[in-house]
Amino acid sequence: MKIIKASAGSGKTYTLSHTYQDFLLNSDDPYAYRHLLAVTFTNKATAEMKERILKDLAAASQGEGRSAARARHYLVGILHDYGAFGVSTIDRFFQQTLRSFARELGQFSSYQVELDKESLISEAMDRVLDGVCEDKKELIGWLRLNAMDQIRQSGRFRLDEGLLDIGQRLKSEEYQRLVASVGIDTRRDYSKQRLSGIKKLCAGIISGFESEAAALGIKTEKGKRLKYPTTKKALSDPAVADLFEKKYPVYATAAIVERQLYGLGVAREFEAEFDALLKEKNVMPLDESNALLKKIIDGSDAPFVYEKTGNRYSHYMLDEFQDTSRLQWDNFLPLLLDADASGENLIVGDVKQSIYRWRDSDWHLLGSEVQKVFPRAKVETKEENWRSTDTVVKVNGEFFEYAAQAVGLQDMYAKVKQFVRAGDAQKGCVHLSFTDDQIGAVLESIADVRSRGAGYGDIAVLVRGKAEGAAIAEALRLAQISFISDDTLDLKSAVTVRRLVSLLSFYDDPANTVGSFLARSVGVEFPENYHSLVDFCEFLLRKLSDYDRPSYDAETLFIGAFMDMLQDWVSVNGNNVKAFIRQWQEKKDCYIGSPANSDAVRIMTVHKSKGLEFPHVIFPFANKVELFKPVTRWCVLDGGGTALGHGADGIYPVELSSSSLRTLFADAYRQERELQIVDNLNIFYVAMTRASKSLHVIAKCPAKNKADALKKKRSVEWSNFSEMLYAWCGCSEEWMAGEPYDFRLMKREDKGTGIPFPAAFDSIPLGGRLRASQDASDFFGDDGLTGPQASGRIKGIQLHAVLSSVESAAGLPSSLDEEDKAMLGERLAAHPEWFAPGLRSRNEVSVFGADGTLHRPDRVVEREDGSIDIIDYKFGAEHPSYIRQVRRYMDLYRKMGYENVCGYVWYVPEDKVVKL
Repeated sequence: MKIIKASAGSGKTYTLSHTYQDFLLNSDDPYAYRHLLAVTFTNKATAEMKERILKDLAAASQGEGRSAARARHYLVGILHDYGAFGVSTIDRFFQQTLRSFARELGQFSSYQVELDKESLISEAMDRVLDGVCEDKKELIGWLRLNAMDQIRQSGRFRLDEGLLDIGQRLKSEEYQRLVASVGIDTRRDYSKQRLSGIKKLCAGIISGFESEAAALGIKTEKGKRLKYPTTKKALSDPAVADLFEKKYPVYATAAIVERQLYGLGVAREFEAEFDALLKEKNVMPLDESNALLKKIIDGSDAPFVYEKTGNRYSHYMLDEFQDTSRLQWDNFLPLLLDADASGENLIVGDVKQSIYRWRDSDWHLLGSEVQKVFPRAKVETKEENWRSTDTVVKVNGEFFEYAAQAVGLQDMYAKVKQFVRAGDAQKGCVHLSFTDDQIGAVLESIADVRSRGAGYGDIAVLVRGKAEGAAIAEALRLAQISFISDDTLDLKSAVTVRRLVSLLSFYDDPANTVGSFLARSVGVEFPENYHSLVDFCEFLLRKLSDYDRPSYDAETLFIGAFMDMLQDWVSVNGNNVKAFIRQWQEKKDCYIGSPANSDAVRIMTVHKSKGLEFPHVIFPFANKVELFKPVTRWCVLDGGGTALGHGADGIYPVELSSSSLRTLFADAYRQERELQIVDNLNIFYVAMTRASKSLHVIAKCPAKNKADALKKKRSVEWSNFSEMLYAWCGCSEEWMAGEPYDFRLMKREDKGTGIPFPAAFDSIPLGGRLRASQDASDFFGDDGLTGPQASGRIKGIQLHAVLSSVESAAGLPSSLDEEDKAMLGERLAAHPEWFAPGLRSRNEVSVFGADGTLHRPDRVVEREDGSIDIIDYKFGAEHPSYIRQVRRYMDLYRKMGYENVCGYVWYVPEDKVVKL
């Protein structure tokens, strides 16, 4: 095992690619690439890694010599056997494994992975509310209590208030992990009897405390709970101070738990509806597959579990390991342990770039736990930077050393300083601005670098959240600056897509006035019925293309992406237009991929910028990266030793804030605060390390009292990381290091012209796509002839059926025509290696591929040494497709674990054998 800890810009992709190449060139196995799996976390990163590996192999294959020849061999092998090229996302690899256990899990093997889990949660909760009836008294009871609590708290009432939130929390990985560790049983722990008991317990504690407080002159406002006194005067009475000191934490905890009981009361119904919905749609949420796979692995021989899927890997490379979740690690660890003795394994990552904790990533794995599992692992730290100019590297190294010390993360950022290997003659520039007019500073920064030769495509504006991105986009629009942002890539921003949805809405609801007006303008005459929603939308698109061809042609990418999304939706949900419109209205993220090589300013969140680089980076609203924000998390309650006792023990969604220090959830708050500080320092680090030539950070100036304290070098309580940046640069509102970069001298990579994208989304009516042949009657076998007079095709089909049922010449049916029987007898006798008595063989046995497709080779013969022959019979003319068909069979059997596989296309009448 080798672990590489690589900071930003240190060439992780280069290292991975060359490690992959070195493994191949040093192997004696001509199919070595089939036994090496490189894993990353996104489809984009997978594509980039594949491209880099192929480019490096192509470069190494130039020239003469053994090394070049081996590189050519592997390059050709991978290109001709691309399905065995083991570079994959970790989710895809786990899905391939999980499909092999579909039956054990009660799933059809053709189930689909659902990425939009939120829509499933929403639909399941809607079903819970739709199913309310007199028979479900327990559910009605909790909904009634929820309504009464809402009226008491806010004076208003909404039935679905908060239920969607509780549904999302019940389906979070955080909840599932705690359920497993604590041992929660939804049916038992969320039963009406137990929750009612907890409510009674909490109500007693609350009323008791408030009665004692009232006796001391402290009144409770109607619909509110008492807060801990914040002034010395309020606590001047010893009796009051004693009451709050001893009993307030339990009182505050009881109040928190009581508020959460109403949502938990619907948990059982929600879980049942959600599970039923998954089975009905035959889908599985992506994030639940890891938990299911772990259940399969737990208590089993894990290597065998993976071998059942045809797993052939003995060497592993894991990229961006800091983004790995603990569940993913638990599932992957058995493979690494099994391969550690003989394989060459590589883990690459950077704890400083771990910014996906909300997706359950755990930087502690890379930080220390991998080395505990593999104590003999070789650890290498990459300290060079190949991306950024000298000034950018030095400023980042010095600032993050300072910031890490300020928040107690010196160990995590111990190797943050790098030395420059980029080889740029210019030193680059870092500019810090602290101003109230942050948007104006962005526009000035763009104008400044443009005056020094930068194109719009060289500039990226990174923001903490979407609201800031929208504000920047509006400013660039008014300034007539070309830009690309999430909003411009949203399917819902495309005029043609919006028109299409309006027409669908009008078809579903004739009272839709906007759709009615559009339908009249376009001249659409709707059919009474449609059989396919996809074909119906294509019919409407043809009408829209005639109505406004310029808009239609300009939005090809959006239209194609919409139709792809629609096809995926229909395959799961059917052709219900009403259901689709509702889902579309609720759907939040519908983006197309960002166009490459476009000359426009990129506006993106810091999270989306990870792994990317840009010549000039502007980071406005840096003050939005706060050290900590209140957040709701599932917390374990242990009331032992308090008035609560163990009667309310369990897990509850709790809003963690500074007030949590006065509750039994104080430890959970402290832990969450520490983790958020790590998250946010890492976000700041990722943002400031995307620049290759120059960086401009823009933030709001600290409040006057804090700025004055910092100028006097007094200690302060940090609110955000831009305050630290302000202190680090000497409290200057404008600060610059290095020299402005001259972009006219920048070396630019020639990315070629590429393949032009089609200018329009062409839609052809179904009748124009499919036409039945009327000049080949023998295809349908309706010529009425039989025996030797039958048409060639029908005769071939008949003889093929005969061979599928025999093991040797002795098994030929007596009813067969004498001429055909003689011919087949001679052919079978000529190939005893396939048809001799006693051979272990299988005729037309169905084999399912990983994607659920059915394959049926004509004959498979298995030898004693484990090798197999796959024979496919043909009775017509030769065709290249037959070769491809047999190759697919061969690949399938290799994935099943057979190493020595031979394939044959046998043209029976001529006794011609083509060996593959």
